[in-house]
Amino acid sequence: MSGKAGSKTRNTRGKRNGRLDPIALEVVRTRLEAIVEEMGATMLRTAHSSIYVECRDFSVAILNRDGGLLAMGQYIPHHQGGMQAALCSIIDHRGLDSMQPGDIYLSNDSYAGGTHTLDVSIFVPIFVASELVCFGGVTAHQIDLGGGAPGSYVVGATEVFQEGIVFPQIKAGENGQYYEDFVHLFQRNVRLPEQQKGDLGAMLAGIKVAERNVTPMIAEHGVKTFRRMIAEILDTTERMLREAIKQIPDGSYEHVDYLDGDGIDHGLFELKVTLTIKGSDAFLDFTGTCAQAKGFINASYWNTLASTYSAFFLYFDPKIPRNDGFFRPITVHVPKGSLLNPTYPGPIGASTTEGGGRVYDLVLGALNKAWPEMAFATWSMMWIAVFISGNHPETGKPFIQAYLDGLACGGGARPDKDGLSTCHISASNMLIPNMEVEEEIYPVRFIRRQLAVDSGGPGTFRGGLSLETEVEVLSDCEFTMFGSRFAGAEAPGLEGGGPGGPSLFYTVRNGKRISYPSKVGRVPLMKGDRIVMRPCGGSGYGDPRKRDHELIERDLRLGLVTPQGAARDYGYQQKAAAA
Repeated sequence: MSGKAGSKTRNTRGKRNGRLDPIALEVVRTRLEAIVEEMGATMLRTAHSSIYVECRDFSVAILNRDGGLLAMGQYIPHHQGGMQAALCSIIDHRGLDSMQPGDIYLSNDSYAGGTHTLDVSIFVPIFVASELVCFGGVTAHQIDLGGGAPGSYVVGATEVFQEGIVFPQIKAGENGQYYEDFVHLFQRNVRLPEQQKGDLGAMLAGIKVAERNVTPMIAEHGVKTFRRMIAEILDTTERMLREAIKQIPDGSYEHVDYLDGDGIDHGLFELKVTLTIKGSDAFLDFTGTCAQAKGFINASYWNTLASTYSAFFLYFDPKIPRNDGFFRPITVHVPKGSLLNPTYPGPIGASTTEGGGRVYDLVLGALNKAWPEMAFATWSMMWIAVFISGNHPETGKPFIQAYLDGLACGGGARPDKDGLSTCHISASNMLIPNMEVEEEIYPVRFIRRQLAVDSGGPGTFRGGLSLETEVEVLSDCEFTMFGSRFAGAEAPGLEGGGPGGPSLFYTVRNGKRISYPSKVGRVPLMKGDRIVMRPCGGSGYGDPRKRDHELIERDLRLGLVTPQGAARDYGYQQKAAAA
């Protein structure tokens, strides 16, 4: 821009006649989203553990200086509520004024903003013109943090102290590097120190992408204008969700569901939510949920909050941006001392997948009752997790395999479509690992991966089928397993549809099948033993007797249902083949 010597020019990017340019607003919003996707790609390329490289159990985000979400990567949605809360806790504890460029802050305290101990969050403040404007953040599930079992899922734990090391709102580095003492402390408390040191480096590499790209973008507009633009983006998101909520009739809608076992008590745990819609506001009250469990299935308050938000992510138009404005119309109450808001130091190791996982099913079930036109049958958050550990027979070094085929559950049926098969739990964008990669890294051999016939819940529209997997272990080792939706707690159907097939897990030794409860820890395996598992199937929608016979015949032809299943669930008798 030309001008007279000594004259001042003003940055007018993003403005029209003093007003914010809507096109510029959209460019800023999508640039932030592109940056977080690059953060995620960097994490994928540089991480060492297959739980990231193969399975994508991490999240990336850019957050406002007050801790609010500005943009998130498409990885683990419920990390976002926990990530925001963790950052807010750090800000409250340390103060913004104490922070400097290049500082690194870290926390995994589930009672101070985290989801569960294994989810470690790191944050770096981003400064422009010496002013703290926002943060880059990464939350990543560590393959191990010590505690009473490899993988740090401790079935039988009764206190959080047994579940691994906790870093409460610490400063872990400065000048863009971790403190050597922090890295040494971290490595001394985990079972795979060199591998996990590499993962810490990958987390930091992802955040540096945010620093490198966000800073010049803010400088283009100026800090003051950028803040106005962010405020407008968040306000627009809030308005969009409020307009969507207004489509739901005012009223209160209850939903009840159950968790099967906590690793100590193998009975059912009742959970309840009441959703109240009033205009453009949604209130969720979990009063009526049982008292906190002795075992590790409790969900931290912050995980309950995050899972509630993420259930709304699933239900509402994906065109509504996922940022802090999305959360404003949603108010959540969780009684203290309940399974979904335990008192310290109650165990919370399986917070994200058990107690917190069931929050998805509760909230989605209540939304189904409130807004039947948008309803779909239970697409469960519940899965089966297996962690196999030991010393590798070829190297002698310890290994921990997150055997995550149990993620591939069946999707719930919809009012006009069957559910998706082996589509993943509803709350996540993780992947099951590549079997060739798993066989290269770990002493296991995959025997089969196949659709579990008859696992889709019957209905006018059938639930999706889950994945059944069998692996053979090639050395003596041990496993920890936990899951839900076993027989007696299946995913319920909708509008007369049947439940999805129950989860299933057993081992085979010398041809003999050995069964287990829904959660077991540190069970010995011998070379040649096999593990068979199948997560729950998706539930059905509508009366099975009204299913179109052409669809039943297609399912029979494709091997998705058996003739016995068709007769039992649909009253359908297969025609005899012509002579």
